[in-house]
Amino acid sequence: MKITSKTKKLFLTPKLFFKDYNDKRKKTDLPDYLSSLILEDIISNKEKEKEKEKEKNKDKEIDKEKAKEKEKKKDKEKDKKKEKNKEKDKEKSKTKKKIPTYYQRVAINDNGQLFYDRLIELCKLINIPFMTGAAEDPWMKGIHIDYEDLDIFVKMLQYWFSEETYYLKVDKEFFLIKNIKKKVDIPQLKFFDLIHIENEYSTKSYSNKYYSLIRIYFWSKQETYSDLALYTIKESNKFVSKLTTKTFKNYVNCHKNLDEYLESSSICYSFPIDAVITWVNGDDPAWKTEKDLYSNNVDSLGGEGRANKDERFRNRNELKYLLRSIEMFAPFIRNIFIVTCGQTPDWLNVNNDKIKLINHKDIYKNKDALPTFNSSSIETQLHHIDELSEHFLYFNDDFMLTDFCTPSDFFFANGIIKYFPAETRVYEEDIDDSREEYLLSDRNAIGLIKKDLGKSGNDIMLHCPYPSKRSLLYFLENKFEEEFSKCEKERFRSKNDLRPIAFMQYHYGFQKGLAVPSTLPHRYLALYKKTIDKQFNGVFKTRKYKTICINDVAVPEDKLLSVNDLTIDFLESYFPLKSSFEK
Repeated sequence: MKITSKTKKLFLTPKLFFKDYNDKRKKTDLPDYLSSLILEDIISNKEKEKEKEKEKNKDKEIDKEKAKEKEKKKDKEKDKKKEKNKEKDKEKSKTKKKIPTYYQRVAINDNGQLFYDRLIELCKLINIPFMTGAAEDPWMKGIHIDYEDLDIFVKMLQYWFSEETYYLKVDKEFFLIKNIKKKVDIPQLKFFDLIHIENEYSTKSYSNKYYSLIRIYFWSKQETYSDLALYTIKESNKFVSKLTTKTFKNYVNCHKNLDEYLESSSICYSFPIDAVITWVNGDDPAWKTEKDLYSNNVDSLGGEGRANKDERFRNRNELKYLLRSIEMFAPFIRNIFIVTCGQTPDWLNVNNDKIKLINHKDIYKNKDALPTFNSSSIETQLHHIDELSEHFLYFNDDFMLTDFCTPSDFFFANGIIKYFPAETRVYEEDIDDSREEYLLSDRNAIGLIKKDLGKSGNDIMLHCPYPSKRSLLYFLENKFEEEFSKCEKERFRSKNDLRPIAFMQYHYGFQKGLAVPSTLPHRYLALYKKTIDKQFNGVFKTRKYKTICINDVAVPEDKLLSVNDLTIDFLESYFPLKSSFEK
């Protein structure tokens, strides 16, 4: 602040200061009382301004503190977000590292039965009324409860079965029982499946879990057009659908087993089913010597014929994996007849009661037709097996079951055969003697059927297990005795062949009301294809097929070793568990 000379004089000489002050007052002509008030106002205003400045300073300091706190909060939130992102990244990395798990159903066994027994005892203990039985097939269990008891039933599950081996299955998704309330909309369900892991096999890249199944059915009271209210099962069931209130209450209170009624039901399967497998070890030196000896005397068919090629007899131990698949996915099979030329796999457990080794000599009418290297010839004789069931499945050794099967996949409950047409058709006029032998055999069969019945189908079948009826094959053999005999005598595939099981029985049986076309989820895997690795991978990951055929045809010699390795890797991965049919 700049101080003038006049101001200095005023401050140095007080008299001059007051004199100057009095002079100014005189000039303003203000009354004395007003001048004193003005001074007081000036003083008070200054004090107020000072207080305001203090308050402003305080407010500024408060604002600064608030701003600091906000910044701290923001920093904390940023840190939390960073931590959350880190945790998410960790979880993502964990999920990335998590190996895929493949679930497949098997028949209920000891572990699954214990799970079922515990459920039943707990329902009794907690006083949950229930019925049992009436499941979709005999290899699963069924429990029926009132929908009103669903909540307490779920609580019981979560309390008693929170271990890692118990799951709930909804559609195709699997949830640990301890997590079901968080992840499953229970009230919207019509039923659910409880599963118990019976067995598992894991590697660094995948895990196979094999489970048994208990289906929980819900019933609810429904009003009808009459005064009679009915209890109705919420999910369709092929055995039972509605019960009167009185009957339902009576059944659940006494824990009725509905299977007692089903024993006499016409839709239940009451007949035995066997499996027949034809097999040869094409690597056996003695067998090769014999084959070469006879093949030198065979007239060449020329054209597309592959009657004598090694691919027809190559061995990758497919039989071992076929037997594993039968034990795992076809518990209804009674006996397994393995038809050979006298060979026995060194790994086979011949002491297993289900295994029956059959020599060609045991079934051939004409022993002079042996030895044979013709699968069509062998096919004309398979129904001669002693003690073979009326209904049986015929497997080539390159067929495998790849998911759980029941008799209903192959037969109707009244015994009628199901068969599975492919998209390929046989046109007789388009087939001359230069074509492949299987086409020639089907041309021959169509000609015989048309001659006898006036018409015939021409569908070629899928390369999958062939449902067969022994009495029908005997009928065809007697009806076309000469043609069966000609085929029987052909040591290698020829233009005289028939395929009585894989083709003829279905088209003749359809005309007679003994066979009906059906469908089966199936995958044909031709090893010569360049994309065979992707096809194997697709079958392994999707698990959506019930059967596969690994067909060894036209694989180039330079690709043979790599294809062999690929095939064995696939089979070992899909069927890793040793069966009781192995030593």
